[in-house]
Amino acid sequence: MDEIVQDLFTYENLVHAISGATGGVTAITTFYPLNMVRLKVQTDENYSTKDNVFVTAKKIAQNDGIEALYQGWQSAVISLGASNFVYFYTYNAFKSIYKKFVLKDPKANIDTLTNLLVASSAGVINVLATTPLWVAGTRLTVQNRKKTSASVDGTEDRTKKPYTGVLDCLTRIIKEEGVAALWKGVGPSLILVSNPSIQFVCYEQLRIPMAKIAEKRGTSITSLEFFVMGAIAKALATVFTYPLQIAQSRLRADRGKEDGTRTHQGTVDVLKKIYAQYGVKGWFKGMEAKLWQTVLTAAFQFLTYEQVQKVVLLIFLGKGVEAKNSQIAAAAKKK
Repeated sequence: MDEIVQDLFTYENLVHAISGATGGVTAITTFYPLNMVRLKVQTDENYSTKDNVFVTAKKIAQNDGIEALYQGWQSAVISLGASNFVYFYTYNAFKSIYKKFVLKDPKANIDTLTNLLVASSAGVINVLATTPLWVAGTRLTVQNRKKTSASVDGTEDRTKKPYTGVLDCLTRIIKEEGVAALWKGVGPSLILVSNPSIQFVCYEQLRIPMAKIAEKRGTSITSLEFFVMGAIAKALATVFTYPLQIAQSRLRADRGKEDGTRTHQGTVDVLKKIYAQYGVKGWFKGMEAKLWQTVLTAAFQFLTYEQVQKVVLLIFLGKGVEAKNSQIAAAAKKK
């Protein structure tokens, strides 16, 4: 038991967590307007799927000002930074423990199915720990700051009053809707652990042959290759899970009505309502914006992750990623 605890709290796991968080924050900052476009199309009926990403971005800027394209950026940075830190730390810790205590070889590659299970377990822990931050982030991003209205009795309508920040959003949700509302959308989120799991497993599987190629030519994997691997992995994961992402966004954004009732009663209810109004194509509303946003963000994230990991590994542990690539290639040869 002591050995497992020791393997949970290591500098190497911390390096992966810091690298993942830094990569995510850098990527979401770079491509944040695409995230805004995606959320608006998913949750706001005023934005049409017939418009391309750039037309929608122009409409948002015309309606709410150019700064609206970065509305909710701070909350997104906090959410993604925390989420990536938890996910990368947990994933690498679980993988290290499995290699050491099950495979009895810390340098071995684990098979695809086991990798998927490890990634999914890390995803579940991540979802349960960080969903409140994502709920706050979604609401801060899609809210209309210009709107504030009165209810029938003349008092201020709490469903229209804008949130002023992450802390204000979290405290008001607890006060106005109850603690459970902080985990709205956790159902599809738990199912959606398959998204980063599929993404990360695809990335890991692409990385194995690429490490072999890099070793043969006597260089490390290039920045462009990291970028392309990240893009392919995220595109596959996004297409498979997109309908659930729409349900997740709408549930998180649902502030309810003044009488306390909910607009949506759950994941199935959201998908049924979308299907009744738009058909199957409604489940893929905003897909173009999502692919632009997630594929570019994920690719850039993995690129940054690898570069930050290289620096932090060198500082903390005195070893580089080139050594890691050689280990991956060597392990792949044993198969």
